[in-house]
Amino acid sequence: MRKVCLYCKKRKNKKSFPKHIAHKDKLDSRCRSCIKKHTKVRQKLHKKAPIKPQYCECCGVIPRKWHLDHNHSTNKFRGWLCNRCNEGLGKLGDDVNGVIKAVNYLIMADLRSKQQKEP
Repeated sequence: MRKVCLYCKKRKNKKSFPKHIAHKDKLDSRCRSCIKKHTKVRQKLHKKAPIKPQYCECCGVIPRKWHLDHNHSTNKFRGWLCNRCNEGLGKLGDDVNGVIKAVNYLIMADLRSKQQKEP
């Protein structure tokens, strides 16, 4: 059996993926080589990153745990985020386009719900 890596998009043997109990197939969605590359990038970014602010740079809350946010295409530091914002951006595709799609969806859903309330 083979699986496609979330990062490199290559179809690889399942042995190329480490175990991950939270996933349905019990395997990580990233291949071992991509995880290794990503870890090196994050280590370099942590060394050069500015000091952590008092609040999450996305939502403004005081985080329990900080997450270093970076652009996965350019490997450039973007900011310090709380867990919810970091995961949210990742689930929306980690780019502006995904966030715009989500905003457009919420606007349209709000408009539909207002239209349904009118007699």
